[in-house]
Amino acid sequence: MELRDESEPFFITEGVEAELSAAGYEFEPPAHARTTSIRELYGWQPWETLEEAMNRHLAMQGAAS
Repeated sequence: MELRDESEPFFITEGVEAELSAAGYEFEPPAHARTTSIRELYGWQPWETLEEAMNRHLAMQGAAS
């Protein structure tokens, strides 16, 4: 297995998973990790920046409280 630069993100690819499995490691993603889209999270619209969508979402959350 080759060393990597710690400043770069690390992703478990199929190749890395195979190397880890061959070395005796078991790969199981954390149960708390989830993926979703910014549309689902913030109601993002194509003309908006992510920051605009987040601000609008937070404003709506604040108004609902």
